[in-house]
Amino acid sequence: RDGKVVAVAALGDPVREEARALVRHLTNRGANVVILSGDHPQVVRGIALQLGIPDENAHGHVAPEAKAQFIEDARTRQPERKFVMIGDGVNDAAALAAADVGVAVHGGAEASLAAADVYCADAGLTPLRHLLDGSTQTMRTVRLALAVSLFYNVIASALSMAGYVSPLLAAVLMPVASISTVAVAMTAWRLPADAKRHRESDQHLEQEGGTCPSFSS
Repeated sequence: RDGKVVAVAALGDPVREEARALVRHLTNRGANVVILSGDHPQVVRGIALQLGIPDENAHGHVAPEAKAQFIEDARTRQPERKFVMIGDGVNDAAALAAADVGVAVHGGAEASLAAADVYCADAGLTPLRHLLDGSTQTMRTVRLALAVSLFYNVIASALSMAGYVSPLLAAVLMPVASISTVAVAMTAWRLPADAKRHRESDQHLEQEGGTCPSFSS
């Protein structure tokens, strides 16, 4: 007013509580969480501070091509690691395609959906945790089922070679082997124990009008 600033208004998206929990969970799993954003570096550092991400892992003013290049450079330095890119915008498409696993979140742009390997159909950040925990549990179940199948077939083969298994008995044992493997898989596989609790938390936040910030990790 009359050449003087009398008020300042700022607009921004609040960081959802489950975002902090997700970053904490990823860090505990041994993941190195990095933010790649086209926003101002100071804004990105502020979000990183709230999420518990180190300043050196918070990168702002990153162009779409630079996001993909960042992943390629990181893969060159650490070829033994797998890289997951989480994004929702057109500017994330190249990085989603470059990552070992590209994950597009609910409500993302069509370009990100086309480039991603996985699309989260539910809103919020809980599906990301379920995706990571579920994939880990699935691989454990697969390994267990393979171990059971291998043990079963080794024993059956040894008995057959020793002459203790007749052709009729072998025909009966084959489907039993398949059924036992499926039964083991169905018994061993389970969703994360806290899935229901996290889903209820997401629904509560959405009812209160909570929003999810756009960030890539």
